[in-house]
Amino acid sequence: MASRDDDKLVRQLSLIAFLMSQQRPVTADEIHEAVEGYGGMTEQAFLRRFYADRAEIESMGLRLAVERPGDDPFQGDLYALPPENYYLPELDFDEAELSALQTCLYLLEGQFAYAEPLRLALQHLTLGRPSPLDDRAARTVSVNLLGGDYSPEVAAHLTKIESAISRRKTIRFTYYTIGRDERAEREVDPYSLLYNAGNWYMIGHSHERDAMRIFRLSRIEGRITFKTRAEHDFRAPADFDLSRYRDRAPWQLEGPEQTATIALTPTIAWWVEGMFGAYGTTAMEPDGSAVYTTRYSSRRELLAWILGLGADARVLDPPELREAAIAALELAAERHQGGGGRPAPPAAPAAGGAPPAPASEAAPPAGGASAAAAERVVPAERFARLLALMTRLLAACGESAEAQIPVAELRQALNLDKRVLEDDIGLLNLINFGGGCYALFAQIDGDTVVVQKETYGDRFARPARLSPLEAKALLWALDFIGDRLPIEAGSSLSSVRAKLEAALGGDSLPTVELGQAQVADTGVAAAVSHAIREDRLLEIEYWTESRGAITRRTIEPHLLVNAQDAWYVVAYCRRAEGQRTFRLDRVRSASVLEERFARRPDIGSAGPYMPWGARPPLGGETVAQSASVWCAPSLARWMLEKHGSRERFADGSVLVEIPYASEEWLVRELLKYQGEAVLFEPVGLRRTVADLAEDVLARYRDGADHPSGGQRRRAPTR
Repeated sequence: MASRDDDKLVRQLSLIAFLMSQQRPVTADEIHEAVEGYGGMTEQAFLRRFYADRAEIESMGLRLAVERPGDDPFQGDLYALPPENYYLPELDFDEAELSALQTCLYLLEGQFAYAEPLRLALQHLTLGRPSPLDDRAARTVSVNLLGGDYSPEVAAHLTKIESAISRRKTIRFTYYTIGRDERAEREVDPYSLLYNAGNWYMIGHSHERDAMRIFRLSRIEGRITFKTRAEHDFRAPADFDLSRYRDRAPWQLEGPEQTATIALTPTIAWWVEGMFGAYGTTAMEPDGSAVYTTRYSSRRELLAWILGLGADARVLDPPELREAAIAALELAAERHQGGGGRPAPPAAPAAGGAPPAPASEAAPPAGGASAAAAERVVPAERFARLLALMTRLLAACGESAEAQIPVAELRQALNLDKRVLEDDIGLLNLINFGGGCYALFAQIDGDTVVVQKETYGDRFARPARLSPLEAKALLWALDFIGDRLPIEAGSSLSSVRAKLEAALGGDSLPTVELGQAQVADTGVAAAVSHAIREDRLLEIEYWTESRGAITRRTIEPHLLVNAQDAWYVVAYCRRAEGQRTFRLDRVRSASVLEERFARRPDIGSAGPYMPWGARPPLGGETVAQSASVWCAPSLARWMLEKHGSRERFADGSVLVEIPYASEEWLVRELLKYQGEAVLFEPVGLRRTVADLAEDVLARYRDGADHPSGGQRRRAPTR
């Protein structure tokens, strides 16, 4: 038995079919009489239903043409659906561009909130062309765009906020302000979405503060609602500039700014210039060292970045920032002294920096990766899916009156299970042009769909226009992947976007801003991509951040991986005689060698180790060690957003679990927290953290303008 939604779909699709079959504009009375689903209604009921259907159809991107005759005052409006308002404009994509589009879908599958509309859009764009999904690019690249706080709730918030932005609707929601540790009701005019480093943000005018504010979507609790039922609630200011929110370093938040100068060793000066040159100026010295000058408003964020560079960076000015760095290093060294047996937890973090006795067992923290994050949160628009399915079935007939299509092909193309495909085909069989004329008759016969093209079938053998959501999903996907793909497909995506923007027009452009991805030097990226595609050896100069050294290596590059806006190459390192993962922005130079290598089936198949221990979703289980770290109350809330906790304490401090695969990475990571994060276990690394803090302190006490030279302690490895 058909549902009310099914009846509405058949009625709306029959209305489109009737208008497409006519060679002239028609009256409302003709629609009332001829279109399936309107018969038997009173005139008033028909008019209400017709105007509602028309609005929904136009929201799908299919705009009806309306004529108002001026010579006859008794003549009502005339309606038509011109072919140019229905058919998708011709888009001439070459094979490289189609491959790039398919690579987008391949990479975003399972982690993109709009993956289903994206799939439908690509079905329209690639109709009649062979699928290039077996392209080498798709098999040698992996992209991970899901931040630690991505969840089905965040994806649902994305949909609601995007709708509010496009409709200029004021929204209400409950928001957790992590800095003040409080929840409050907010009323906001949303201007844009911002994606940065794996997290989603909304930028808008806060009515409570009467000022611009940034809201992290993972901190929105419960439902988002519209303030009014009006069509529009606000108008975005014409001079609103999102670049000030997007193109800035973490330490360049809003607020009073100061200027800092940092001395850099030759080991990292080149890297800072390449990665952070846009946020300051770098004065290079003949020996390769440098002085980096940057504006900052968040002292904590700037110190975290500087201390994370270890002994290769030292604050010169201002004096108060330098003194804060020294104080943080002294506190970290003091709290990590002693590397004997496990210390007994004292009542407060003092000697040895061990955590206080637990007050209670902690519930899992808000945020964090969710197993449900990969679920498809935004379902495909069924209306658009039915149009895509009808187009595909009729296009398969070509000049013939009948065609057979494998069920598996349709299910894979539209991402449907067999039951849903059967239901959709059943609905398509009911679409009536009026007078008993249909577009097609189809049925599933075993593993095949048998299609018979009816009288007006040719009218729907070409793709329909993209719905606004499909168009935005497509452009969003290009934005997400385009700047994050250091392979040949990147240039093809740029040309695809230009063609789509020209065809779709400005009304369909997405209202979202993307933060800058951390990409390698273009020459390095090109060399790595070339070597991967041709299975050639690659010689690299690589800066190992945890050891503060640059080494020359010969590697067999197998796979490119993107995680949290940074690119990695997974390779077999001939020097280490094993699989290693190298971050592209730390490759100082790369040269493709003539020698080719045979691909190793065990490299990349289970996923590479990331510095923090988690693997990208390439099919293998997560393998990492875990460190127990005590966090002071001033740091606890931020750490709970990223890491799990087993224990919370009465003073507000917590004990979190931080996964890691590299001990050197863990030691430097702890230094970033300026003594407010203390390693509890493994006990053997506590002395190493103190040693690194003392090593950096020694550079400050030396008083040299450029902290280069001298022997450094190396963290022990297991």
